[in-house]
Amino acid sequence: MRLILVAGLGLFLAACNQTTGGGPVASADGSATPVAQGDLPPIYEPLVDMHRVNQDKYRRDLAECRQQAAPQEAAARQAQQQVAAGTALSVAGSVASFIPVSTFRQARTLANATDAAQSVGGGVAEGGAMKRDQATADYALVINTCLTHKRYRLLRG
Repeated sequence: MRLILVAGLGLFLAACNQTTGGGPVASADGSATPVAQGDLPPIYEPLVDMHRVNQDKYRRDLAECRQQAAPQEAAARQAQQQVAAGTALSVAGSVASFIPVSTFRQARTLANATDAAQSVGGGVAEGGAMKRDQATADYALVINTCLTHKRYRLLRG
């Protein structure tokens, strides 16, 4: 029973860390360019008045603004992984509390360990959520400011 539980927990934790994309990569001229995020959607989509706006120019400008905000996006995605890891640790503590034990001393030790895992997991998840919210707000601010400097009219800012 314990082996099955440990194997299931290991698979669950391994599945939580499945991400695509990566950090910035140095190009031939020495500047850092972000790697394409693959299937990951953008974490913020600006709301712009598209009346009399050239769609192709807007797409290029938005891509340039997203490139400027790449550090904030990376911080937000890393914080999201921290939230997932904290949640997984908390869930692991909850699941481990159902492991059968034979003595009172083992039960007390197991209860202390599961309580600690749940507390630490909750704290890690909470800290990650705060970091994620701040990094997402910073990302939106950089995007909005960049588009405003490029003379786009933001409907939400």
